Amino acid sequence: MQIRPLQITTIVITFLFSLMTNTYAAEQTMFEKTKTYCFGRYLVDVPNEAELASEGNSYKELKIQSKKTSSEIFEKIIKEQEELLKNEKNVRSYKYVETRFAGNKNQRMIVSSRFAFNDKAFGIDTYKKVTNGYSFITSDRSFDDVRIKEILAGYEQYLNQVRYRSQSEIPKEPGFCFENGFVANDGKAQQAEAASLYFVLKNHPYVKIRISSDVYFKKYKTLLERMDESGVKKQFLNKIKTVKQGPREVNSLKGEESLDVFPSDDETGVAHAFVWETLGEVGNPLLPSIHLEVNTGEAGAGQHFPATLSNREAMALYEAIVKTIRIRPSN
Repeated sequence: MQIRPLQITTIVITFLFSLMTNTYAAEQTMFEKTKTYCFGRYLVDVPNEAELASEGNSYKELKIQSKKTSSEIFEKIIKEQEELLKNEKNVRSYKYVETRFAGNKNQRMIVSSRFAFNDKAFGIDTYKKVTNGYSFITSDRSFDDVRIKEILAGYEQYLNQVRYRSQSEIPKEPGFCFENGFVANDGKAQQAEAASLYFVLKNHPYVKIRISSDVYFKKYKTLLERMDESGVKKQFLNKIKTVKQGPREVNSLKGEESLDVFPSDDETGVAHAFVWETLGEVGNPLLPSIHLEVNTGEAGAGQHFPATLSNREAMALYEAIVKTIRIRPSN
């Protein structure tokens, strides 16, 4: 008798249920060596096999660009931006207003403005030279003139608080971690923040690990509510098998998880989509929304190959990470 691929998938998924009670035992020997990463105001441990592929950040809605520059290049970048704004001829484009911290070799802030459609708007470019040859650059536009003094004061505060941080450093003071940097801030004031880490697993290129923290100013529906509304699971009821779903608290963070297994595109194997999420509190940097994804077989463009991790290994990988998510202790 020939067994069809979908039958094989069903057998494998059923077998996974029997392995759930042994997951924690599996952690003792699989992915037990870990390294700690700081993202935003939180920490997470990932197995040594996980390799950091990229990072993202947004602090007070600033996209902070981290790059290696010499002092000469740092000055050149600033001068070029000043000249560009000073020589702008378009009446509706931003033009140079002033440079703050003009005598400071390590930090500068260029202010520009424009008048268009009966409104005055401001632009702000910041430059910070820190240790280890790194510079942090931000550029933002469309600030209205009603709150510009307050906004400029906030940018000056940011320039005085931001510093270099090595990837392995776990700061002891309150603040926000991003790629190669740290902003000292107690997080008690409402503000938008976001930080993300993206990992791939060594020798398993189609295993993707994503973790992020986001401070929203809008209340969103929970993970399970959104999944239910999407109708995806109902649409593919015979293919998507939910191994585990429901509330899950991690280190005092109240969240939800959904662990799904489904056939690969060629139906010769399975892929995994494991998600844990907490919504946090609106506008609270100390309690952001945390989102973790551990996916296997992810090939991009919506394609899924057969997972190169077994069901037990995929579950052990997810458990090794999710249980370590916690707010970073600070003095």
